[in-house]
Amino acid sequence: MKPSLILFLVSLCNMFLCTSALAQNEEELQDSAEVPETQDNESEIEQIIVQGERTRFALRMEIERAETDVYNLFNELNSNDDFDVTCEEIVYTGSLIPQRTCMAAFLREEMAYQTQTFVQSIPLGDGLGAPGGGVLLDFETVQGEVRQKAEAMEQEMIRLAVENPDFAAMLVRLSRLIGLLEERDDN
Repeated sequence: MKPSLILFLVSLCNMFLCTSALAQNEEELQDSAEVPETQDNESEIEQIIVQGERTRFALRMEIERAETDVYNLFNELNSNDDFDVTCEEIVYTGSLIPQRTCMAAFLREEMAYQTQTFVQSIPLGDGLGAPGGGVLLDFETVQGEVRQKAEAMEQEMIRLAVENPDFAAMLVRLSRLIGLLEERDDN
């Protein structure tokens, strides 16, 4: 056989194979496009729900939001402005890491008063380290002075939880979140 005839036959075979492959692909595309409408309408799409474990950080952020919600509602509902709770980020001496601190107004005022009393009791000239250089804070005294207000605030919170189901639900949610975090910390 001549080489030109062989090339012609090979080309013809290649062309035949390509055309048949293209025709077959077109038929497959048409078959897949012709899905009966009843099958689409009747079948439901499966949903797969994957629930992952919350990270400790996400759990702490959720607790912080829940605390804020509880305190905001408590501040709206309570009958005494001394019980209003405010939260703030405080960077304590010796640290660069801010810590969230939530405190009732009466406790914040008592701490400010005790600090002011201490600073004013420091004798001028001798300095803080000198003997008799200022009255040290007595936390037991402070605690005794605010104990009655703290107990009254606790009673107010219990009363509001009994009277207001939304507030009670928020408290339950907050306690569950804190329980989850403590459980995770124990493991």
